[in-house]
Amino acid sequence: MTTALGFRLSAFGLIAALVGIAAADPARTDYLARVLSAVRDAGPDRRASIERSVYASSRARCGADAGTPTISCMTAEARSFCAADARCLLVADVAIANLRAANDWVDAPTRARLVRSSSDYRAALAAELHRRYAALAAELALLAGADAASIDRLCTTRDRVVHACRDDDAACVPSLSYARCAAALVWFVGESKQQ
Repeated sequence: MTTALGFRLSAFGLIAALVGIAAADPARTDYLARVLSAVRDAGPDRRASIERSVYASSRARCGADAGTPTISCMTAEARSFCAADARCLLVADVAIANLRAANDWVDAPTRARLVRSSSDYRAALAAELHRRYAALAAELALLAGADAASIDRLCTTRDRVVHACRDDDAACVPSLSYARCAAALVWFVGESKQQ
């Protein structure tokens, strides 16, 4: 898929479109604004439907035993689910980025605890991710905005110094790539505007 700006959004649009571009690049901020708008407009039910469909169909098609499905598999399933709906594909792009990053956000001991203590691991993991995205969004709120430019600024500058978190510390946000930071914030901010 090619965006209106000419980005080739193959397997992982947030990485392909955003990583390595200078901090003040208006094309990157424009892309974030379009993605944020699509996530907001989708609403909670549509966002959940896109995320669930891409995840479930990817697991079924590419094998549940292989762990998290590959980006190429998830992208193919997103294209199948969304057909020619460009806004659906933007939402799916963020969902894929977040699904692929879940293990970086939630440490292994916490994931094991969620498996043991929950009857629905996917729901428990989603709730844990929401709490952690909220911690990152708190950093964003301190910058005075929840728009594309503010998300871009935070994700471009926050991890110039690498930092790690203790296991099971949901209040600590580890160092993140630009794409993972932006995807988490777009999902959280877009979700928050619907409630």
